Amino acid sequence: MKHPLPALSAGLGAACLFVAMPVLSATPPDADQPVSVQNNDTKASASAYWTPERFKAAKPLPMPAVRADAIREEALRAAPTGHVQSSEGKPPSTNGKVAPEKLYTPEQAAPHKSAMSDVEPDASGTFNTPFTSTRVFPLFAGASAGYSADRAYPYITVGKLFFTIGGSPYVCSASVIQRRVVVTAGHCVHSGTAAGFHSNWVFVPAFRDGTAPLKQWNWRYAIVTGTWASGGGGVPNAADYAMIEFGDQSMYAGGPLTKLGNVTGWLGWQTLSLNNNHTSKLGYPCNLDSCQRMQNVTSTSYRTTAPNNVEYGSDARGGSSGGPWVQNFAQLATGGGTGNNTGQNRVVAVTSYGYVSEAPKVQGASIPDDRWVQIWNSICARAGNCN
Repeated sequence: MKHPLPALSAGLGAACLFVAMPVLSATPPDADQPVSVQNNDTKASASAYWTPERFKAAKPLPMPAVRADAIREEALRAAPTGHVQSSEGKPPSTNGKVAPEKLYTPEQAAPHKSAMSDVEPDASGTFNTPFTSTRVFPLFAGASAGYSADRAYPYITVGKLFFTIGGSPYVCSASVIQRRVVVTAGHCVHSGTAAGFHSNWVFVPAFRDGTAPLKQWNWRYAIVTGTWASGGGGVPNAADYAMIEFGDQSMYAGGPLTKLGNVTGWLGWQTLSLNNNHTSKLGYPCNLDSCQRMQNVTSTSYRTTAPNNVEYGSDARGGSSGGPWVQNFAQLATGGGTGNNTGQNRVVAVTSYGYVSEAPKVQGASIPDDRWVQIWNSICARAGNCN
């Protein structure tokens, strides 16, 4: 296996937890033991770091990548084994208008390659796995901004996750799954090695063209599966996902403190539902629109791979890491919601890895299982995060 980041490698089966706090021990904890550290509010240190220059300089975290000959394929299971667990999504509960905050001015992007449509239907790579890749549309600015798709639920739950590794700024994708809880890839939170956690996470929901329409949100607490944190950083990994708690803030001067999820709403989630499914994969891949605009790649499961992963067709690359894979991503139509798996707007995975070669046009993700539920229960046990 090969990975473009030296600090990232392959998963261990232990379902222990690792928790990121503002001050970390130089000696990593025993990988076989859960870790629990007292929380500190890091709002000041995170916000102080992120200047316009650093926002603009943030690079996409290289997506963990493997060679095609390093993958071990498994039989595609028709139905998951074990008990499926889930949580429902919810639209935003606040309707206050917020003045967009300009984070930085991006470089002038090249014109979109298709003059006919924002949709590129039924493409595929060398693995012959069809997908449809599209910029989220329609997009409006100025007086029409309130009607823009990326400013409406459920798109509004998705955003850019900025963070630092060794003092250098990076970016991944992420989504809101509860009032203060954002889910992303494990490798966007932790190196997977003794190098430990990244830092200075800031989440910008509905980011577009260097602008934060709903402010930037500062992290307070991060938790990652032991399977990722002690796995060496390689992929595929059985549990490459993590959750981050973000602090409350006022949406206008003198206003009351508000939770992130009350502003954006949140997506639901569902375990053991990634194979034999169809998903919308949302995020900010930097090979598409220079990661300045939200993208949506839709496709059906292609194959399962060891140790606990499923692959789908996709043309997204670096920057899309951690973006949600959502089943039944929609506003329910009258007469809709029928079938065998009707849970709407539920995250069934987050982007984990791609291939060294771009030719396959395939991405893989870990199947959420009891490890997902374990870190969910842990972060929801913190007061106010999920109620």
